Amino acid sequence: MLLLLPLLVDRNVPSSPVLGTAAGTAKTMIDDNPLGDISLAALAKESGLSRFQLVRAFSRLTGLTPHAYAVQKRVQIAKRLIGEGRALADASYASGFADQSHMTRHFVRSFGFSPGLYARHCS
Repeated sequence: MLLLLPLLVDRNVPSSPVLGTAAGTAKTMIDDNPLGDISLAALAKESGLSRFQLVRAFSRLTGLTPHAYAVQKRVQIAKRLIGEGRALADASYASGFADQSHMTRHFVRSFGFSPGLYARHCS
């Protein structure tokens, strides 16, 4: 059990300062515009890494791929909007999902309960 501790601790530490900075640049781009259509190629170009290097460095930094991280940011936006009383379809559109079922799938994966249940709890 204690042998696993160094592996868990080192997971969020990029393997080099350059990779960490590049992954941080990509993370900032997603944080600044989570609803934008930012491609992996654009993130890689801006960070100065190949797509494969970026995915590995980003995963080490955040524990998620860039796409999964962006989806999580959108789910958080949807949750906030639903909590504010927005209709589920409106919240899904405003948070960048293709449709309500797409949002619901990711919402349930993230929180373990449906957005409808969350909406009923908030009202």
